[in-house]
Amino acid sequence: MTHTDPYRLTPAAGREETPDRSNVGAVRALLWVVLVVSVLGNTVASSAGSGIGVHLAAGGVTALCATVLVVLRMRSSR
Repeated sequence: MTHTDPYRLTPAAGREETPDRSNVGAVRALLWVVLVVSVLGNTVASSAGSGIGVHLAAGGVTALCATVLVVLRMRSSR
């Protein structure tokens, strides 16, 4: 009889020890593209004299992409 303990520190038999990270590369590439597009959009908005809403939106997207990229990098280095 197999007993699954949710508080067990070691992996149960038959389970993978590392999570599947096959899509991390595609996510990273997509995040880099979005990051570059948002930085370019903010630059174009600055030169065109757009309103503050455009700058805030582009800056928010840039900050979010940069944060997720840093988190992914930190997780992959473990």
